[in-house]
Amino acid sequence: MWVTGVQTWALRSTLYGPGASGGVGAVLIGHAVPEVIEAMVKQAERLCHAHISAFNTPPPIRLAERIIRDFAPKGMSHVYFVSTGTESTELAVKLARRYHIERGHATRFKVICRWGGYHGSSLGALSYGGRSSRRPDYHPYYFKSSFIPSPTCYRCPYGHSYPGCGLRCAWELESTIKREGESVVSAFITEAYSNTSGVLGAPPEYFPIIRDICDRYDVMLILDEVITGWGRTGAKFAIDHWGVVPDMICTGKGIGSGYAPLAATIIHEKVIRAIEPSGRSIVGFTYGGSPLSCAVGEAVLSYITSNDLVARSAETGAQLHERAQELLELPIVGDVRGRGMLLGIEYVADQETHRPFPRSKRVCETITDRAFANGLVTCPISGVADGVDGDATVFKPPLTTPSEDVAEMLDILRETIGEVAKELSG
Repeated sequence: MWVTGVQTWALRSTLYGPGASGGVGAVLIGHAVPEVIEAMVKQAERLCHAHISAFNTPPPIRLAERIIRDFAPKGMSHVYFVSTGTESTELAVKLARRYHIERGHATRFKVICRWGGYHGSSLGALSYGGRSSRRPDYHPYYFKSSFIPSPTCYRCPYGHSYPGCGLRCAWELESTIKREGESVVSAFITEAYSNTSGVLGAPPEYFPIIRDICDRYDVMLILDEVITGWGRTGAKFAIDHWGVVPDMICTGKGIGSGYAPLAATIIHEKVIRAIEPSGRSIVGFTYGGSPLSCAVGEAVLSYITSNDLVARSAETGAQLHERAQELLELPIVGDVRGRGMLLGIEYVADQETHRPFPRSKRVCETITDRAFANGLVTCPISGVADGVDGDATVFKPPLTTPSEDVAEMLDILRETIGEVAKELSG
């Protein structure tokens, strides 16, 4: 297999449209970008690795400065580099715990999360992950967490309709804090757009309410932007669309764009003020702050900035979502949603009642396999209705994808969904 730009070629010289940016949304700026390759080689020739416990090296310092200066919301002041999104969310949970300990509230430990959310594959991250299909085998090892429903307007868990619902899904956070006891709740971790819920977003009022609740109960607000960061949704971070500043942002994937394992936890100054005076270390990852990975990250973010890819994502994404509305004409498409270069398509057996297909039908996998045969790579998501049933496709091409290529890939996807719809009705 080899690549050119955003296109992927297999050994049989078949051209595949990159509808999943490397399969999991990591390849944000495309393959074989000369500026990134040059930065990798230059840094490898100079210094490949030096652990941050012994050395401060220029690449992580420069990258952190760029993130705070050019990308992070106001008030974010520090960056901890790790290798994966899983490590980033675990670090944020640890920092939230340290924040409360240093302020004399050592009873605070519990993390609240949302059903349907996903924050990594380790045992720790699965403890506060609401992706039901990933959880069953490891229950004996999880630490205690609490879960609230996601803001699923298409299929409201309370049977309400927006905006008359009063945003009960947001206020459920306050109810859960009270039920658990505010003296034990440490953090609320969530996503602005949940990839594993089929790109589930939230109404405009949702995150301002969440921010207010967290402030009043001194609960850390952790935003998982591993999928959505660095311009994916047409903003530097997806939470920017709501005008809310979290206490920590967890990032990964796009910051390294697939060229090197790289992730980061971006931290608000109020957290740093609480934990810094003790001088106690909390980071012990071997490749945390790797000079080679951080040199790649700096080159990737420089490329995003110099090519104005955040604005391009918003522009091309608007065209993508406008055209995606046509998919609703297909009999098994129930909802299309998302923002920028991130699109979720939910499939239903009944468009009027929103009844999902049973898991046994494997609708999302069938569509993904058929799309692949037709020359398009997409991402299947199951369990979006209730944790078991419900199917969706996530479409997330690189930010550098030309609009005409996006249109062509959507044509392939529409044709594929239509083929499968006919087979399901036959």
